[in-house]
Order: sequence, then C-alpha cells, then structure tokens
Amino acid sequence: MDYLEDEEFEKYIENKTCRGCYNHCSLLEPNCNRSKIFIKDEYERYLDMKSK
Repeated sequence: MDYLEDEEFEKYIENKTCRGCYNHCSLLEPNCNRSKIFIKDEYERYLDMKSK
C-alpha cells in the first residue's frame, strides 16, 4: 500500500520530520530514501492508534 494515498495518514504526518539525515525534511516531502523507514514506522503507529 502506498501510505501517502491515505488522506488521514497525510494529516497525521504533516508536522512530522524525517530523522534520516541532517536535513530533517517533512515526511510528506522526503528528499532521500532513508525516510521510507520513518514513514513506515509512523504508519504503524498511526494504525495502532486508529485501532484503539
């Protein structure tokens, strides 16, 4: 699944930043491949939160 096709998830991560390098890009507009793991982690947290 493409995480960013979920509009609610987009709102959830709109203020979250990537920690993959010193740029700390928005997870909505990542500039490197390292951000994928952080987006996946946030998606898992989002699903956990949504199921509660």
